[in-house]
Amino acid sequence: MSKTWKSKSAFALSGMMVMSGLLAACSAGGQSEGGGAAKEGEAKQAVTITAAMQQHTAVDAIKAMLPDFEKQTGIKVKFDILPQEELHSKTELALASNSDQYDVVMMDMMFTTQYAKAGWVAPLDDMIAKNEATVQSKDFLEGFLNAFKTDNKTYGLPFYGESTMLMYNKEMFEKAGITKPPGTIDELVTTAKALTKDGKYGIALRGMRGEGMNIYVWAGFYNAFGGKWLVDGKPVVNSPEAIKATEVYAELLKNSAPPGASNFSWDQVQLAVQQGTVAMAIDATNFASRLESPENSKVVGKIGYAPVPSGPAGSSPSVYTAGLVIPKGSKHQEAAFQFMSWATSKEIQLKTAIDGMRGDATRKSVWEDQSFRNKYNYPGWIDVTVQSMDKANPDYRPRIKEWKRMGDRLGIAVSEVLVNRNAKEALDAAQKDIEQYFK
Repeated sequence: MSKTWKSKSAFALSGMMVMSGLLAACSAGGQSEGGGAAKEGEAKQAVTITAAMQQHTAVDAIKAMLPDFEKQTGIKVKFDILPQEELHSKTELALASNSDQYDVVMMDMMFTTQYAKAGWVAPLDDMIAKNEATVQSKDFLEGFLNAFKTDNKTYGLPFYGESTMLMYNKEMFEKAGITKPPGTIDELVTTAKALTKDGKYGIALRGMRGEGMNIYVWAGFYNAFGGKWLVDGKPVVNSPEAIKATEVYAELLKNSAPPGASNFSWDQVQLAVQQGTVAMAIDATNFASRLESPENSKVVGKIGYAPVPSGPAGSSPSVYTAGLVIPKGSKHQEAAFQFMSWATSKEIQLKTAIDGMRGDATRKSVWEDQSFRNKYNYPGWIDVTVQSMDKANPDYRPRIKEWKRMGDRLGIAVSEVLVNRNAKEALDAAQKDIEQYFK
């Protein structure tokens, strides 16, 4: 991995100078915690905010830099770091009760409409407008920022983002005489079978039930086979296309994945690739930095990156972003926004990407920065990632208020098929339940 700066200390110094200007500008002309005009020096007052954050490498990188933010602003930030599913359940309870437990919450893009319409999160447009010179909202990848908009209001700033891609072990392919990655789902199935032998497995996919677990990757198959989520505003999840997609997904996991794959979450998929026990995986584009880390991976330099294979309706890479939002119940909304602006700024995203290992930036300027491109120079990865992000449909999974229950119910159906329930029966049952959610 090439080094991108002749002097990391010089980079850090310049980064601190820019951050100092960023934070000063964000507090200038703002409002006090009580909503009145901010008094000079108010940003330096002793304020402690609590942020609920997902367990993630990007969060680890930011946590290490919190002392710098606190020194510049006087705002102390406490992190409550939780696994993805626990984060959602815990923060939803806090939001629904209008609690002041959290001042910042890392929110899945899929809940923007639901939380906004419920009045659980604060619109950010006024604060963004006041600080546009430093927030630079137009620098966010458009699809990521739009994911946090509903009814012409913005409710979050994108913290990290990803799409999905096919990752494959070039060494295992070469030993099997396979010269290129599969371009279609049919080829994916054939290749996975061919590579399942001698204690190795052809593929790893998410099997753990949940709208953000197995459904996140399964949805790419669903879309690729031509499945429609809604027809005339009504759910249709048991179509022939949906059944076929589910049968293929289950076939891959049952016949070509490691034992226990029906319960794999994303981190177990990633570990299987890192350990060199599987030849392929379809999952998040930001896996790359961890697959290419000598400290954690046995396959450094051996992984190839390709678009997700296509089905009858084409290729369907995902779009996903987690953003930072402010609960309506927060008593420190200005301080919370100041932290959010800092944590999502180009300077911090670039610094954490260069100093650490994170390939999930949400700003165009970071992806275009030569130092970023030099460090994350895994052959083909940047091009495939950007291509996937550009191609992804923002409604890869429908951004509707019913989605959480709908997606979780589909997660149960897919999980049932993984343990040999007939796909049509499982989806027919899911269809009946999901119809009730729309009444």
